[in-house]
Amino acid sequence: MNRNMLVRAASALLTVGLVVGAFAQNAAAQECAVTLKFGSLAPQGSLWLKGFTNAAREIKERTAAESEGAVCFKIYGGGVMGDESAMVRKMRTGQLDVAAVTNVGLGDINKELLVLQMPLLFKNDKELDYVREKMHGRLTGLLESKGFQWLGWGDVGFAYLFSNEPIAKASDIKTTKFWVWDADEVTKEVAKVAGVNAIPLGVPDVLPSLSTGVVNSFLNSPYGAIALQWHTKAKYVTDLKLAVTIGGTVMSDKAWNKLTDKQKAIVREVSAKHHKELLVKIRKANNSSKKKLVTKHGYTPVTVENFAEWDQVAKTARKNLTGKLFPADLVKEVEKHLADYRK
Repeated sequence: MNRNMLVRAASALLTVGLVVGAFAQNAAAQECAVTLKFGSLAPQGSLWLKGFTNAAREIKERTAAESEGAVCFKIYGGGVMGDESAMVRKMRTGQLDVAAVTNVGLGDINKELLVLQMPLLFKNDKELDYVREKMHGRLTGLLESKGFQWLGWGDVGFAYLFSNEPIAKASDIKTTKFWVWDADEVTKEVAKVAGVNAIPLGVPDVLPSLSTGVVNSFLNSPYGAIALQWHTKAKYVTDLKLAVTIGGTVMSDKAWNKLTDKQKAIVREVSAKHHKELLVKIRKANNSSKKKLVTKHGYTPVTVENFAEWDQVAKTARKNLTGKLFPADLVKEVEKHLADYRK
């Protein structure tokens, strides 16, 4: 009798265990209806990665409340998925779904987007915002024509020149070992016009190259330089906004088409909100970081001398790139909106 009871009890427990296990497996499967891989060079703890994580969390919560199920993101920061060119390639092959990239990654998708990267084009963030708002359809269309969806702008910010020797005139940079991103065609052209023997490297190679003296000058935003620890390898920063380093988050059409219309609407809405907030935070961080370079990190700011020389380098580079990297009508449209804003 006791034996039969034990057998029945064991059988009942086994049945309950199987039901609970199946329920748990089913719940886990339903927790994320779609899981998307998201890559970025942004280092852990940076405002960029925090912003992307916050957006991913809200998207999951919002979509989980809908009948289609939750859209989840698995975020790989710090260049785990490779440099930006590698991430774009992986999105094209389906190995990666979403990426937050700078001008280099955007340029790998469509080089015409680099029109916003032209040197000494914008004087401040308001000019950039105005032009991008006026050209929103055309700029996002440049991504869509190549099989990508735009989710939001996430710029690095205005780039300044960091160095170990003061650089006041454009010709001063000729004596330095200047880093250019190996895939950044705009900065390469600027360096060429300036007569600089630039050293092309990928982003992960910059810090060790600064440490060994392979390079001793570079462009970055103040916050970007501090976040990547590059600021520890320089002493001077030239007080001139040479160009704005644009950035944005994009999703491949292959990944986009996995989503329902409702999921797409939520992803668009939440991404736009968080990217707008991120831009505000990054701009504030760049302003405070610029001050900290002097007050906390012992930097010496360098006042620009002979601005006409810098301006001539920029104008020549823009002329050389027009018709080569981006069409003349695109440049004219940017210049028109810029002129309208400055009236």
